[in-house]
Amino acid sequence: MSSTNKTKNLGLNSWIGSDKPKRIDFNTDNEIIDQVVSGHNQDTSLHISDDERERWNNYMFTGMYYGNGTTQRVITTSCPFEARIGFVFANSRTMSIVRFSESKNNNYFGIFGFLANSLGIKLNDDCKSFTVNQSASAMTSSEYANFNESGVAYHYVMFR
Repeated sequence: MSSTNKTKNLGLNSWIGSDKPKRIDFNTDNEIIDQVVSGHNQDTSLHISDDERERWNNYMFTGMYYGNGTTQRVITTSCPFEARIGFVFANSRTMSIVRFSESKNNNYFGIFGFLANSLGIKLNDDCKSFTVNQSASAMTSSEYANFNESGVAYHYVMFR
């Protein structure tokens, strides 16, 4: 005979002193517990997958390079994922230096992305490297890209 009482939520056996438990009662309770716990663990609205956890915990990658002055340069990174967007900035420089007397705007900050890029910088097809430019002349009417100035340290951040 199973128990006189059952638990409220799972309907497991809850014996009283006069009940005579049988092995089938315990096996049935174990099956109920196994099904409930297994269903809970597989519920993706409550739990994230290992892949999601990996992406959420490792969502960005940072690095640096030193400018060598060449007009165009590919920066190869050891980024472990394919980036969707990122940015580069020069150490110890403002984002932009405007020289009104020369009608010149030197840019030291740029964004590269899967869908669009700033002037003078772009994400490459492998999504793990990017190409930077160092302007000798204006890229547009007065805009100069300064992402590879000789001796300048540049930092970059890449995001999934």
